[in-house]
Formats: sequence, structure tokens, C-alpha cells
Amino acid sequence: MQNSSSDLKTVLITGGTSGLGLELVKLFLRRGYYVIATGRKSLEVPEFGDRFKLFRVDFYDLRQTADTIRTICDNYSVSYVINNAGILSPPDFTTTKDGIEYTFQVNYLAHLLINEIIIQRSGKSHPLRLAAITSVVHKISKPAITFCRKKEDYTPLKAYSDSKLFIAVMCNLLAKKYQDIDFRCFSIDPGVFGSSIYRMQHSWFRFLYHVAAPFMKRPSKIAMALADILTGDEFTNGVLYDTRKRIRHMKELDPSSINIFREECYKMLNQFLD
Repeated sequence: MQNSSSDLKTVLITGGTSGLGLELVKLFLRRGYYVIATGRKSLEVPEFGDRFKLFRVDFYDLRQTADTIRTICDNYSVSYVINNAGILSPPDFTTTKDGIEYTFQVNYLAHLLINEIIIQRSGKSHPLRLAAITSVVHKISKPAITFCRKKEDYTPLKAYSDSKLFIAVMCNLLAKKYQDIDFRCFSIDPGVFGSSIYRMQHSWFRFLYHVAAPFMKRPSKIAMALADILTGDEFTNGVLYDTRKRIRHMKELDPSSINIFREECYKMLNQFLD
């Protein structure tokens, strides 16, 4: 295993080629880490070329995603993982190559797959810390969680808010599942900030977002808060933070729907896991 060019700790950042992900890439490089990013676009950081590696992958395809993460695990010892990649839901019901609603797969299911592969390949003795980006809109999701399966039930806002609720739930469940290894995780609500997440929206929405972006919170501040929590001496396992590093309480969720949801997700992922 080559694990970077030295004994530097390695961080994996999904969606690292733009927006908040790119800010995280730059921040961790400046702090001296070896950085691996995934993304759909190309990215070069020549001043840090010896400490940066990009893997181009589209979470639209779970097989490609799983194969890419296995390649990363075969060649690098990852110490930190940041689940950042995501999209605003497309205007109309859209499915992926795997036949799954687009937002659900890209924002959530692909990250669950990535996390499970990395956790299982890290081993019990290797410390692993994970952060995942949720959103303020997770608060409007219903307590009985479920994902969209057909166009009659689809709205962009529900698909997006649900996917961000699932991210927070995922971190809580992973923390409970892997208590016997050196693994800790949390989710973080970044609030409203400027990014390029709007890429699948109508042109009028992209224009309005572009106009409003300069007045939103800068992604660099969010990146700094996340990095400080993730690499700090201690953080509370499985909880939701805000960018002021405060623990936020989630709404009460229906336990039976969480169990059903979890089982359905793993059934969809079983064929891609070792």
C-alpha cells in the first residue's frame, strides 16, 4: 500500500472538485494532509501535486463507485472521510443507472456504500474518522422516513430534504453499528452557503442562485469548522453539529421506519459490498 508519499494522514473528500468540497481539498492540503478527492470534473492543484490524487467517478453508477473506493482502499490508508458530494434534486423524477431515484442515490446511498467499504477495509486497529454534510432542510422531512420510488410521489424539495435527513440518520446508525472498532463519525448542518450544487436545475434557478450566492455564507468558513471538529481531540460520536461546533438535536423519528429503511438500503447495496 503506497499510502501517500510519506506518513502523512490521508483524507478522502467526495465531491471535491467544486464548492465546499474544493474548499475542503484546499484547506486540508494547506494543513499538510495527503488529500484524495472524488468528482465528476477534473481538478489540478500543481502546488500540491505530490499530496493530491483525484479519482473521477459518478455516483450515478454504484458499481463504478464501489470499484473506485476499493481501488482507493487498496492503495491508500485513509484516516478521514468527508461525505460531501451531492446535488439539488432535479426538477422531474429521474432515475440512475441502477434504477434508483437520482437524489436518493447520489446524496445518500452512494455515501453509505462508500463508508461501509472503507470501514470494513480499515480494520479494527486503524483509527477512522468520518464527517457527512447534511442541510438545514432536513428539518422539514417527516418522522416516518422513506424514499421516493415513483414519479407520482416525487417533489424536488422532498427528495432533497429527505436525502439530507438520511445523511444525519446514517451517521447515528454507523456510530452504533461500529462501536467495537476505532471509528467515530458525525454529520454537520452547514446552513445556507454559496455553492455549485444547483447544476441539475432549470436555467432560471441557476441564474437566481448565482445572483444570491455572494450574499450567502462562504464555504471556506464551513470547511474550517468541519475540519476543526473532524481532526480535533474529541467529538461526540454519531451526532449532528452546526458550524459553530454546537450539537443540534434532531426531531424524534419513528424507530420502526428507521429499521425498515435501513434494511431496504442494505438490500440494495449487498451486491456491491464484499
